[in-house]
Amino acid sequence: MMRVVIVLFVFVLIFTGCSSDKTSKIITDSITKPTINTVTNHELDSGQIIYNHNYDNMDRGNHDLEGQVVIDLKYYNDHSISRGDIVYFRNPETKKNLGEYSISRVIGLPGEKVKIEKGQIYINDKLLDAFYGRAHRLGDDLESLKKALERDNMGTHIRKNIENNVEYFQQMSMEEIEIPEDHVYLVGDDWSRSNDSRLFGPLPTDKIEGKVAGVVGSP
Repeated sequence: MMRVVIVLFVFVLIFTGCSSDKTSKIITDSITKPTINTVTNHELDSGQIIYNHNYDNMDRGNHDLEGQVVIDLKYYNDHSISRGDIVYFRNPETKKNLGEYSISRVIGLPGEKVKIEKGQIYINDKLLDAFYGRAHRLGDDLESLKKALERDNMGTHIRKNIENNVEYFQQMSMEEIEIPEDHVYLVGDDWSRSNDSRLFGPLPTDKIEGKVAGVVGSP
């Protein structure tokens, strides 16, 4: 009887250790949601502006961040920048062809190490298990694109586009870099359309002028 108890105890320790080790290699985000708030014109306050973002770098398949976007210019006066935030920033001066301002999502914070392997983001060698932690095209990630290719009722042109995206995501890798102090790492939600830190590197936080509070909606 005592031997059985010891064996069970050892099994529990091993199982708990494996489970804990697996969990320790993952970073999650239970706060950030893929949905975007709607703000009516009469809800705007003096610290908010409307920014016309006529680009699809944040498109998750519903185009909700293309057009009039509400920016809270005072948000970071009282809050720290957090992973998952969509920020309004001045593009680096060396990339003026991108336009003066843009919006993108914070995925890496000061002092962290970030790398990308086959379209998956890792922070400090831990998998970023969030909806924005892996490559997307119009809201579809690598696995959903592969699943789509299993369908028979698909036009040749559409199939070719999906195959191209699958190949692009599988080849999307970046060697690990460390984010300097007072910098963040940005990646847009649509990787195929986004000009972000993968292009211009970590962004100085003094170039961030506000946080996206939502999109303009009808009263």
